[in-house]
Amino acid sequence: MIPARRSLALLLFVALAAAGINSEVEAAETFAFAEDGWYAWRVAAAGGFAEEKFYVRIKAGKPAEIEFVGHWCQGWKRLRTHQRTSFPDAVDFGLVETDQSIDWFMQYIGERSDLSSDALAAISMHDSDRAVQIMIGVVESDAHMDVREEAVFWMAQSDSEAAFDYLDKLLMKK
Repeated sequence: MIPARRSLALLLFVALAAAGINSEVEAAETFAFAEDGWYAWRVAAAGGFAEEKFYVRIKAGKPAEIEFVGHWCQGWKRLRTHQRTSFPDAVDFGLVETDQSIDWFMQYIGERSDLSSDALAAISMHDSDRAVQIMIGVVESDAHMDVREEAVFWMAQSDSEAAFDYLDKLLMKK
């Protein structure tokens, strides 16, 4: 017989796993990329701004580029001169749930890649405590050092009190 504590822990684990799988499925259903080209969606923005809009270029059935248009990216675009400012042929999914958008971007932050930096930036732009928790998770993970450094950078850009509290604690470690 399984002790009550273990069975409760097992039940909790199964429930969390099911919720995670369900959110990934919902994100995949939200973003049905039928063919190659640009796709767009909007979410509530961090820092008291109305919205952020994300653009993803699908090439050969996979994401090839991530771009963003909103309050955050004006100075960032000047640093990244290749970034576009208009996407006239983008398929627009409209306003989507924050968690669905975050779930989609999370797929691309595990290892250092051409998409990891932009995916981290995009996650940090969401109006969600979860976004900060994801950044903290990346910093504390065994991910590539460049990915962890970028997570710290984007947390500092987030204007989130939770992010600043974490960064203060991080800087105070000896």
